[in-house]
Amino acid sequence: MSRIGERRRRLALRFPFAKAVEKFRSVCLKRDDYDPATTFVWGQMMAMGVLRILEAVEKRFGADGQEVCRRAINDLGREVFLDMAADVDIPADLSGIEVASLIASWINEVLYASIEEPFIRSEDEAGFHILYCPHQDVYRPFDCRVQRYFVEGIMQAARELWGERGKFDAFFHYSIPQGHDTCLFEMKTGRGETDAWRQYSEELQRRALERIKHGKREKGWWR
Repeated sequence: MSRIGERRRRLALRFPFAKAVEKFRSVCLKRDDYDPATTFVWGQMMAMGVLRILEAVEKRFGADGQEVCRRAINDLGREVFLDMAADVDIPADLSGIEVASLIASWINEVLYASIEEPFIRSEDEAGFHILYCPHQDVYRPFDCRVQRYFVEGIMQAARELWGERGKFDAFFHYSIPQGHDTCLFEMKTGRGETDAWRQYSEELQRRALERIKHGKREKGWWR
């Protein structure tokens, strides 16, 4: 495993889609004539396809269509994390905030193919900077909201598998597509029953419908 995955070893999750990942490594990446950048292009096209579907359904069906898309993406996030974490026991020496931080590292480095700089501030506060995200030069600032729905499903799966040890909340502060040098997120544990991540997703859903109502749309999808 490369250095980027060293800290993830403390929480022994697995790559999802294991059979497909192994075939990709053995059939494609070992070839001299295969350019991995083509996989990147394909992934961007798929990501933009999901975003365009969400926008089209929002415009045509409003809040009901928006919720259908959100739940479908939630379900996929949940299934992917269960694939990664089923039958995995959390090491007894990991604190709750360390578990949350390591789950975030698996999301960032594996599911989102990003480069992160994690930090832990206290026994119930942590976070990370995203130094590089594959979507940073493709997404408009408001587009990042679609990624939240995957995380909602992941957080649900972690709670299902591990109860209180898998429970944490996450907060967005700013992003690279907004013009910042990094994306900044924070996480907290032991803060009651609130779900700030889902609540902010719902606020963004309301904003999306307002944007449709007023005909607002950012220009271009590349920079």
